[in-house]
Amino acid sequence: MAEVKEIPKSDWAVHRYLYTRDISNAPVINLLLKQVDVIYQPRNEREVLEVLRIAKEEGATVVPRGAGTSGYGGVLPVKDIALLRLSRRKTIMIDFTRMDDFEIDEEKRLIECSPGAVWWEVEKKLNKKGLTLRVYPTSAPSSTVAGWIAQNGYGVGSLKYGGIAENVEKLRVADFSGVKEVEGKDLKYYIGMEGITGVITKAWVKVKEMEEMKYYGFHVSAKEANKIVFAGDHYAGLFLDSNYVKLKNEAFGTELPEKDTLMVATTEKLDGDESLGEEIWETRFYPMRVRRLGPGLVAAENVLPAESIPAYLNKLNKMIKKPHGSEIWYSKGRKGAVLSFIPSDERKFFSYAFTWFNSIRALKLAKSMRGVPYSTGFYLSSEAKLLFGGDYSELREYKRNVDPKGQLNPGKVFPVGVFPLAMGILQKVIP
Repeated sequence: MAEVKEIPKSDWAVHRYLYTRDISNAPVINLLLKQVDVIYQPRNEREVLEVLRIAKEEGATVVPRGAGTSGYGGVLPVKDIALLRLSRRKTIMIDFTRMDDFEIDEEKRLIECSPGAVWWEVEKKLNKKGLTLRVYPTSAPSSTVAGWIAQNGYGVGSLKYGGIAENVEKLRVADFSGVKEVEGKDLKYYIGMEGITGVITKAWVKVKEMEEMKYYGFHVSAKEANKIVFAGDHYAGLFLDSNYVKLKNEAFGTELPEKDTLMVATTEKLDGDESLGEEIWETRFYPMRVRRLGPGLVAAENVLPAESIPAYLNKLNKMIKKPHGSEIWYSKGRKGAVLSFIPSDERKFFSYAFTWFNSIRALKLAKSMRGVPYSTGFYLSSEAKLLFGGDYSELREYKRNVDPKGQLNPGKVFPVGVFPLAMGILQKVIP
């Protein structure tokens, strides 16, 4: 069984509070959250299965958690608000941070990772063997392997290798019926599903040989950036609009020229500024660090066709009146994940709430330009049909089959209860 440690009563309240938070802080969301009843930190798959056995017997809900670096509420324990009834079911949080081991298969160019393995720890050991990750998140120094897979993220390296879904070879998952290994077309039932169909206990992810990379910076518009980024076989592309560069300078202590700026990581020779490119590359992690300027942050992240991005940024800049900025990580398939930031003081409830409405405006704008939200989680479960497209009905039926009582991370990915309805109404009433 998972190791049990006695936590002093004075500390237990703090632990329960921390486990009801991720990097986000949506207004009034606390009313929809519940305190966890039990926190397990399993050390192996056998202990995970034991936790699931207990949850099944007691009818408890199970919420898997990695590092909590996402901002969509995917790891938050939420109340059962279907039919406006508060649930009395216990909530068990499975914290995977102790399951952090991994192995490197140099011959097959694969890593075999436990769910709590941290991306950057994996990368450092890969580098010692002349290998490197094909893709990783900008939260790699703390983000866990299973967490990012469960969210189906884009990030560094996606320009050449696509999202994490295109780089997973195989998964091992556990649910109330036991353990199974899935690969090929069956991976869609777990990647991006945030643990609602089973918890990931092992992942096999593709890696590549290290190459000598150059980093180039360009002061160009978003439209010109599209031409440069997709003109060659480049590894990564990151665009910072001038507004975000200003925020970045304040938060990171950098002194970048406050202009629209593109960074390209590539093995090709380009006519760009290498010192500028290297400086942006070295500060690519934790873009949400600008929240310290608030203190607090409203963020909006949407994935758009590259051709729509220049007009999207232009309209967004006219729409948002407060200081803000956007960065874009480009991805294979001529698209980009646009992450926009609005520093705001979350201690001031009403002004923060009105600022938060801008994330809804950004989503509406993106959808009008053939965009989709980056993820669903709890906050944007109302957008699942748009995000999953033709797979929506099949995925939802699969969820019902493997978890008929709705015990696995309830309230996530698919819309349940009044909150998704409220989000839909907000999109209609917010201009």
